[in-house]
Amino acid sequence: MSFESKLLGLSGKAAIVTGAGGGIGGEVIRLFAELGMRVLAVDQRFEQGAQGPAARGMVAFEADVARSSAAEEAVRRCVDEFGGVDVLVNNAGMIRGGSVLDMKEDDWDRIMEVNLGGYRNFARAAATEMVKRKTGGVMVNVSSVDGIMAEPGILAYSASKGAIIMLTKCLAIELAPHRIRVNSVAPGWVDTPMGTGVLDAKSRKIVDKRIPLGYIAPPAEIARSVAFLASDLSRYMTGHIMVVDGGLTSDISIPGLSY
Repeated sequence: MSFESKLLGLSGKAAIVTGAGGGIGGEVIRLFAELGMRVLAVDQRFEQGAQGPAARGMVAFEADVARSSAAEEAVRRCVDEFGGVDVLVNNAGMIRGGSVLDMKEDDWDRIMEVNLGGYRNFARAAATEMVKRKTGGVMVNVSSVDGIMAEPGILAYSASKGAIIMLTKCLAIELAPHRIRVNSVAPGWVDTPMGTGVLDAKSRKIVDKRIPLGYIAPPAEIARSVAFLASDLSRYMTGHIMVVDGGLTSDISIPGLSY
């Protein structure tokens, strides 16, 4: 066992990670595997290739997280494969643009089904198993700084991420008597297809300049924060929203203004 694995106390534990097909989720399952964890990787579809979950010794489970039956089946599969569920990482999400004036109702409904309903589905299924086995456990919900501060044009996405923050706090209080900790990571800009796919070179420089640390985070930065919240290092933390944004939400300065 490596020093890191021993320090974090994650080696041998079983985890379910949703949205594991790439981006933040892909980095989380990679890091979890390095730390000696056993992982059920969940996504709607996995690309075939050398870097997929199967190649890393994980179990891949293709499912639509918006279906409660998919969450229940994922938990059963994790129990069958690994004997239980110790960690749940709710990460699956989607984004579609639109303001209150022009957003399509179907887009709003689908975002809420996936981003919020999917988290509820997996939290309920995992918590039911953890309570039944009296083992305790950990949940980490990936939210966003868009759930804390407003940005025009992504109404449904921002509303869903803000709801995830309150979902996290409510779950933390409800599940604390069962020794189940629930925390959230709220990333800022992350270099994933969903996060930076809309940026051209000029726009990316503008975003980099806006972030106090000066760069958009690679997904591995967020995965490390997820691992911390899943680990023994955070065992007295629950109901916490960990903002990981390079200082973005701490900066209210106005460019060009001096006084």
